[in-house]
Amino acid sequence: MSTIPKMFTVGLFMGALTVSSVHADEGLYAGVAVGFTKAPDTTASGPSGGKVKFDNGHMGAVFVGHDYGSNIWAEVELARRATDLKSVAGNIASGEALATSLMINVIYDVDVDLPVTPYVGIGLGVAQVKMDGASPFGGVSINDSAVVGAFQAIVGARYALTDQVDVFGDYRYFKTADVDLSTQNGGTTSMDFSTHSGLLGLRYSFGGSSAAPVTSNGEDQGVLQADKNTAAVVEPVQMAAMEPAVKEPVAKPIPEQTKPARTLPEAYVVYFVLNKAELTPEGHTIIQQVADNAKAMEITRLHLTGHTDRSGKEDYNLELSKRRAAAVRVAFVALGFESANISIRAKGETVPEIDIQGHEFEPKNRRVEIVLP
Repeated sequence: MSTIPKMFTVGLFMGALTVSSVHADEGLYAGVAVGFTKAPDTTASGPSGGKVKFDNGHMGAVFVGHDYGSNIWAEVELARRATDLKSVAGNIASGEALATSLMINVIYDVDVDLPVTPYVGIGLGVAQVKMDGASPFGGVSINDSAVVGAFQAIVGARYALTDQVDVFGDYRYFKTADVDLSTQNGGTTSMDFSTHSGLLGLRYSFGGSSAAPVTSNGEDQGVLQADKNTAAVVEPVQMAAMEPAVKEPVAKPIPEQTKPARTLPEAYVVYFVLNKAELTPEGHTIIQQVADNAKAMEITRLHLTGHTDRSGKEDYNLELSKRRAAAVRVAFVALGFESANISIRAKGETVPEIDIQGHEFEPKNRRVEIVLP
């Protein structure tokens, strides 16, 4: 087994271990995509070379990544592109060109008021480019491969089917460094390899809205209204134990055990700017207050629920509320909380704080609720 397949095998194995061991981390995602690819004409150097043309081909990819909130996500991608040779130096050709790549992609979501979320990205990595039965190159064939550096540019859009499943389509331009190959008669030739590809795929986010809401008597209690840089925390309510009425005289009364005090969950609210998932300075201040209070009470688990106003499309708002909750989670992780202990839910526009007809742009509905259990 050559070096590059070994690396691919190890990469996929480690990715599978990551998925199974970090399933509670709502930032983790995985996906698959298929599509078509077209390799532009290239020129092979040397006496065995000439202009090389390719037929249309196909492509497949699998990936594992992490959504870091604030519109940024990164992933490891394993992809394979295959295309038949059409001609070499004007002669009808046979054989196949294969490019198997291992890339690290960084993607940025573009905030727009649309049902879909556009994104752009760039990827860097390595590729094994192989010519399989490719001929005629100077009257002989090539059955050789080389591992070279590669990069790709990505432009696409995704649509939230649910708060955990996205369908996406994108265009990718992929290019390698020069590939040096040997012919059957011992000669050499060099060429670059690039493709234009269109992909359609699915992305699954682990965790999502699976966490059950924290309730008391069926409802969340004690919401902090964090407006105008102020925060008022609802103090925990302690329920007094009830004592039975007795008649005089009482001989040897039986002591009754006192029920443990019950406290209601504490909740806080962070507000956002229209159509944005980035935290404001006031939002950072509130998150710091929540973190300080949670650490003082030795609380390690947090529950986040993202919301939006009603100014956008329902699907867009669902995705935006998810990104807002993810941004708050990232801020708590930076303050020392474990990401796996922070559950998130996305409610979109379905649970407004202020539900008044004509208030589609209500600022108080653009929020993330933080509940300390």
